[in-house]
Parts: sequence; structure tokens; C-alpha cells
Amino acid sequence: MRLAVLIVLAATSALAVDFVRDVRPIFERHCYECHGEKKQKSGLRLDLKHAAFNGGDEHAPNILPGKAKESPLMEFITSEDKDERMPPKGDGLSPEEIATLTAWINEGAVWPDGVDVAKVEDRRDHWSFKLLTV
Repeated sequence: MRLAVLIVLAATSALAVDFVRDVRPIFERHCYECHGEKKQKSGLRLDLKHAAFNGGDEHAPNILPGKAKESPLMEFITSEDKDERMPPKGDGLSPEEIATLTAWINEGAVWPDGVDVAKVEDRRDHWSFKLLTV
């Protein structure tokens, strides 16, 4: 039994962490309630690539590709200070979820274009900015 577990762990650790398959579900379960489309506490949004990498009001950038230990996202997720640790309610992320996010960031935090769940309104796409046609 232990050998089977070790084989599965070795096989999964050999695979690169995939944002859509592995990371986004963690964000959806634990982060979007406070850092999503409807609410962006501390100016942080984790449902849009450009916003997630830019960071929040007090910490930018939020995700440092290749540097999980230095990324504010990981500092908040793993903080021992209960007033600082994210998410603020519940048990927090599991060790497996933390390992997944750590590996994802250390592997370069690849977040493919076009996979954001939320869509940002293009405020330049307004009738007042369009050329008049006759």
C-alpha cells in the first residue's frame, strides 16, 4: 500500500502544476469570496491574471514567479499570525493545497491567457469613443 502511495506521489510531483486544473480550484474554494469579481478586499483580486500578479493595496506584486518564499500570497496563506493568515475563516488551506501553490509559483506561476473566469469590461468600448458614421 505504501509503495502505491509513493508511486502516485512521485508521478503527480513529476507533472507540472496546471493553473486551470490545480490552482484555480484552490482560489475558487478559498479566495474568490473576498478577492473575486464582487469583492476585492485590500485591493486584491485573484480571479483575473493581471490583477493577481499586480497585487493588493499594501503588497505588490502579489505573486513572484519562481519565488514562492518571497511571494506575499504565500506569506499570507502560511502565516502563523491568525490576524494575517488567509483565508481568515475556517481551517485555511490544506498542506496539499499549499504545496500545489508553492510548486506552481516556483515553476514560474504559469497562468495561460484567456482562462480567467471573470471578464473585465472594456470601458473604451463605449459609443462615445467610436467614430461617427454617416
